[in-house]
Amino acid sequence: MKKISIVVPVYNVAEFLPACLDSLVQQTFRLQDYEVILVNDGSTDNSAQICQDYVKRYPALLQLLTKENGGLSDARNYGLARCQGQYVLFIDSDDYVERKMLERMYDLTNQGTKRLVECNFVWEYADHQRLDQRSGYSSLQDYLVNGRVVAWNKMYQREWLLQTKVEFPKGKLYEDQNFFFKLVLFLKDINEIAVDTQAEVHYRQRSDSISYAQASKISDIFWIYQDIIDYYQQHDGERYYSEIQYRFCRNLLGNVLLRKVRPLSDRQQKKMLVAQVWQKIDQWFPDWKKNHYLRQPGKVNWYLRLVRPRLTQILLAI
Repeated sequence: MKKISIVVPVYNVAEFLPACLDSLVQQTFRLQDYEVILVNDGSTDNSAQICQDYVKRYPALLQLLTKENGGLSDARNYGLARCQGQYVLFIDSDDYVERKMLERMYDLTNQGTKRLVECNFVWEYADHQRLDQRSGYSSLQDYLVNGRVVAWNKMYQREWLLQTKVEFPKGKLYEDQNFFFKLVLFLKDINEIAVDTQAEVHYRQRSDSISYAQASKISDIFWIYQDIIDYYQQHDGERYYSEIQYRFCRNLLGNVLLRKVRPLSDRQQKKMLVAQVWQKIDQWFPDWKKNHYLRQPGKVNWYLRLVRPRLTQILLAI
């Protein structure tokens, strides 16, 4: 059995793909101990040819799977079902990683006993970089509140992941949130998680990426959160009510409204999304203003304590 499988969904990323693949084949980890599963998700540019060229050069390391376009989640699920490693990572094909990433992360698995290992990373913008850094978490509650809700900075114990039956939701944005919050329910203790304090992944922020391009799918977050809430109710997740309430309200009123909705040019669309955000918060968390996490210091909590529907309309110029 390989120690690590890396699943790389590929869709129309010819410009960035070589840098990604170079970083994966040049790892300091023993070549015999890992595999890279490339999932060509119906690319229409030169991505498939680039993958084929690399497979010819590294036939013992790389495997190319080709399928009809189904989106990022579908490609990840497809690769997960076909990999063999003790641990599995999901790396986006327009990103790249440090040469010692696999070596450092696997060393933290405690001989394969950790459920997951996550690493720090760098947000790569066109004109600057930003380090996203954690040194660890004190509890699963702390992880729910402060954990990075992305799939591509984590290495998962594959058998455990398959046993949970948690998959990425097909055809939806914010798929990583669904995956992250559901998996936490299957962790018994924070010691099942290890944190690599090195910045291992370089995550490119591209204006033409899926998350930027599909403004009409911003409302997917409501489906995602409803699905997570239902899942928690079905899997004895009430013990994390305060953490989920705080994290969801913080994301809806912060990231979704200020970063996703505010840049939209369609005023009516913005107005509709703002109304939906407040309607969902009232429906799911009518007592959210009493959440004890709001009493913690910081600009975000100060904003959340003050924010009201009228204020969001002013901030979004509607």
